[in-house]
Amino acid sequence: MSLRRATLEDYERRILRVQQHLEAHLDEPITPAELARAAHFSLHHFHRIFRALLGETLMQHVRRLRLERAARQVRSSKDRLLEVALEAGYESHEAFTRAFVDRFGITPSEYRAEPSHRLAAWERRRDDLPSIEVSVRKQPALRVAYRRHRGGYATIHEFWRNMMTWAGDRGLADASAPFYGVCPDDPEVTAEAQLRFDACVRVESHFEPDATVAIGQIPAGTYAIGVHVGPFEHLAETYLDVIGRWFPSSGYELSAAPVVEHYLDDPATVAPSELRTEIWVRVAE
Repeated sequence: MSLRRATLEDYERRILRVQQHLEAHLDEPITPAELARAAHFSLHHFHRIFRALLGETLMQHVRRLRLERAARQVRSSKDRLLEVALEAGYESHEAFTRAFVDRFGITPSEYRAEPSHRLAAWERRRDDLPSIEVSVRKQPALRVAYRRHRGGYATIHEFWRNMMTWAGDRGLADASAPFYGVCPDDPEVTAEAQLRFDACVRVESHFEPDATVAIGQIPAGTYAIGVHVGPFEHLAETYLDVIGRWFPSSGYELSAAPVVEHYLDDPATVAPSELRTEIWVRVAE
């Protein structure tokens, strides 16, 4: 491996460590100096490397994540808009509305009243699609090794192939259904170039990662779970069935937490039409 490539992978892993911390503590005060120390960069170089790798400054990144989470909450919850604004770090409804309009072009109340474009398109077709049986399960926390993909989903296939090769070389793919995908972003909310997708493989507590992966956790919680049968390209139909058909009549409230995909079958040995994937949608608690 070239020095340049090794350095880039090391920088990406160190900045991913910072992202992990920010995503787990999004409502807490941001201390750039502490984040720089955690990533083993000087503060000056930390800011430059963060912006070079993610295309935005640290504070731009944090403000965007908070605002995009707020947009998902506006649609998925019945929380008062002022509560959403305060949780997103805005001191008033007016300041939140200005930032929201700058980002999404409409006010939060208009955004809440306007249906999701993807959900509206699915609604027009829903009667022609099979309904998904949904169960509610409490899931324990899962320790995972993962790599993060940023950008559109068109290159996910190759990204996953590399991750599965990495896991196979370490004997991790021999476990039963060890692969998961974590999708923190909604394509209607987040620009394509900034979409996050974490390709995960379940690992035990004694597993020591190398420099090419990070260690994280799929959090414990209560999830509504539907099983998608068919190609990965059609997973969105099951997402929308669980969110658009099941949740409104379930008595449960939808959380703004990331959706989890649990891959039950190996695409190398199972035909695309028969692949089973559990879709886990977090229930608000």
